[in-house]
Amino acid sequence: MTDDERILGTTKVTDRWRISLIKAVREELAEAGTEVEVGDRLVYKLRDGRIVVEPA
Repeated sequence: MTDDERILGTTKVTDRWRISLIKAVREELAEAGTEVEVGDRLVYKLRDGRIVVEPA
């Protein structure tokens, strides 16, 4: 983590009401070569004024 990066929080991938957001994030991560499955954790970071989601 860099000086201009701050962790905003984490979430656990579930199949509940968050699924539409998680599904979209999962699809983007899959295109980048990272598979995300139910039970995995994701971290939300503020980096250079942008919110970044990546595997925890």
